[in-house]
Amino acid sequence: MRRDDFAFAVAEGEAEVAGPTVRSGDAVGRELLSIAGDFVPEGGSEEFLAELVAERRVVIRIKVARLYGTALDVG
Repeated sequence: MRRDDFAFAVAEGEAEVAGPTVRSGDAVGRELLSIAGDFVPEGGSEEFLAELVAERRVVIRIKVARLYGTALDVG
C-alpha cells in the first residue's frame, strides 16, 4: 500500500440522517456499534453504547449516485 497525501474521494448523493441514539442499545446505537468494530474493546460495548447516548451520536447514510477522486481502489 502506498501513501499518497493528495488522494481523495468524493461521494455525491442523497443523505439520510437518523435521529440521535437516545437509549443505550437502541437501533441507532447498535448500528454505530456494528460500524465501530475493532475500535470497541472486547467487553466494552455497554460503555460504548452509553457514551453514544451521552454524545447524542447519529448515523448518516448516503445513497451514492456518483463517486470520483484520485487513487480509488474499487477492484
